[in-house]
Amino acid sequence: MGAETAVPKPMFSGPARLVLAWAGLIAVGASLLRLPASARAVPLSCLEALFTSTSAVCVTGLSTINVGERLSPFGQAVLLGLIQLGGLGISTVSTLLLATAGRASIAQQYEARDALAAVRVKPMQVLWWAIGITLVSEGIGAVILAERFGGEHGWWYGVFHSVSAFCNAGFSPFADNLMGYRGDAVVNFTVAGLIMVGGLGFIALRQLFLWTAGVVRRRRVPLFLHTRVVLTASVLLWIVGAVVFIVLEHDHTMADLDGRQRALAGFFQSVTPRTAGYNTLDFGMMREPTLLFTIVLMFIGAAPGSCAGGVKVTTAVAVLAALRSRIQGIPHVSLFNRTLPLGVVARAFYIVILSTLFLVIVIGALVMTEETRPMAGLRADRLTALAFEAVSAFGTVGLSTGITPNLSAGGQLLIILTMFVGRLGPLALAVAVLRVRSRPLYEYPKEEVAIG
Repeated sequence: MGAETAVPKPMFSGPARLVLAWAGLIAVGASLLRLPASARAVPLSCLEALFTSTSAVCVTGLSTINVGERLSPFGQAVLLGLIQLGGLGISTVSTLLLATAGRASIAQQYEARDALAAVRVKPMQVLWWAIGITLVSEGIGAVILAERFGGEHGWWYGVFHSVSAFCNAGFSPFADNLMGYRGDAVVNFTVAGLIMVGGLGFIALRQLFLWTAGVVRRRRVPLFLHTRVVLTASVLLWIVGAVVFIVLEHDHTMADLDGRQRALAGFFQSVTPRTAGYNTLDFGMMREPTLLFTIVLMFIGAAPGSCAGGVKVTTAVAVLAALRSRIQGIPHVSLFNRTLPLGVVARAFYIVILSTLFLVIVIGALVMTEETRPMAGLRADRLTALAFEAVSAFGTVGLSTGITPNLSAGGQLLIILTMFVGRLGPLALAVAVLRVRSRPLYEYPKEEVAIG
């Protein structure tokens, strides 16, 4: 037998390749948005193009420009393409290309499984399901919205808002976002429905579809714990969010609305902070308690394996379940009559702690860079507005009190970094940057410290 050929190790790890791929797409998008053909009049500056491209690829929705006024039809098409690629994920698109060429290896499928957070689901099944549900949902949404918007460009507005809503991006060619349609039930429920479907995650959606089909066929199809947690937490947050928004804003941003419009606005605003970014009310005029509640929703985000950002609902539920078990003196963590592995609980705490530390640093840096910048026309104070902006960027939400275009160059760069970290996840970014070291061959003596 001949000598075995050594397989060269890749230069970068899986997470590092993901980071580089995302950064590469952002760079390409920024270059395209910088082209004179992408602008209606004055071409975008380097910083404007970079900010817009990052926001689109990270499906955030924060913008320093008026998309409808500054970008030409070609520029808007580029923006929509970046949103679509960002929503599906580079790993999903690259896996599709490898699969269609017949070159998807087992290692690549396992890597895709980790990236998509597939729970006992084959990666390629999730891939094709993701593409199918995306095209079907966006197609249905586009038809409904195009009919509702009407006019010469109704079809384009329908397509743009449908793709942006499903990918949880929140970009709109309209100067006032969707505030002009706050009383339109068709637009509100269609956009909210797309956001909800895009935020539930392809794994949960596939499970829900199979479960529904089983009920129709009178066959028992059990739901994964993942799916039950995602559905229960999401519905609870939508209901609680709507009630809180109506209670806190009924005499403020909802003062001129009737009962039906208040209910509609409350429901819509409870859905969008979970990572979508569309708004039918002016967040710049909202009370500080409302903004604080919105920050919490943006930090939590939606489901893993979706177009959403944030720490994810499953992470938040795992942390709360662990705290409940500790308070009750129970040694294990349980949910829906299932015990969570300690590794899952530890990972949830790592993500929450890393995310919180990162946001504290970003908010502190923003306070310094924006200390002398004018922020007129806000109901909230400067710190609240900056914290809202930072969490919105980290959660890839896109909601803003209106300060985004007025941020300094340093502040905009900080928001760009925050969107990038928020989209990839602080834990994945940390793994990509910090090389994994071998386990040490020794251990130091144990000694306790006083806690609490």
